[in-house]
Amino acid sequence: MITTRSFLILGLSLVIGLAVFGLQIGRAVKAGREFDRYLTVKGLSEREAKANLAIWPIRFSIAAEDLGMLKKAMETNRSLVLAYLRDCGVGATEITQGLPSVTDRLDERIQSNRPELPRYRGDITLVVRSTNVDLIKKADQGADILLDRGVAVESGNQLAFLFTALNDVKPGMIKEATANARAAAEKFAEDSSSKVGRIRKASQGVVEIEDRDAASPEWKMLRVVNTVDFFLE
Repeated sequence: MITTRSFLILGLSLVIGLAVFGLQIGRAVKAGREFDRYLTVKGLSEREAKANLAIWPIRFSIAAEDLGMLKKAMETNRSLVLAYLRDCGVGATEITQGLPSVTDRLDERIQSNRPELPRYRGDITLVVRSTNVDLIKKADQGADILLDRGVAVESGNQLAFLFTALNDVKPGMIKEATANARAAAEKFAEDSSSKVGRIRKASQGVVEIEDRDAASPEWKMLRVVNTVDFFLE
């Protein structure tokens, strides 16, 4: 049997349910608005670092009329280059010797009508790989002496300096970039009478490595940019 009391209880329950539902809707709308209130900023971290690895390919060529003379000249030139590196302080374990390349230029001299061109040409490449970057740079700068000793060193021997300790500095740079991003966000928030909250989303940039300048390629400039979204309160 339905009584007046039953209607009152049902009505009261309905009112309470609608009130709770309205409160939840209000909270959801407020949370949605707060989620849309965020600021995107970028944080930069830069630092200089010295390369810890030098790679120096030394390529030189020899020409001779017969293979016997070519082989002898190749051995002589290789010995001269190795002696120079040894005098500079380069260790034997830091030098890799590649297989020589021999070219028969008979067709070339016939087609170009240059019979005086030696028939055979040999190319040899030695690769120096060392962590003593200062020593290798100095040796590269003094390599012209090999020309005086009769070694035809090719001009394309490009000395490369590498920085391989990126994992040692990367965490600190990312932390610094994120802190700089927050500082930029706080400055904006101060100007707009807001307050910076927690991080909404962060995107870590790739660490870029460039030569500091052309005169000192062994010094590198490391750079990383983080993109961070901060909630505004």
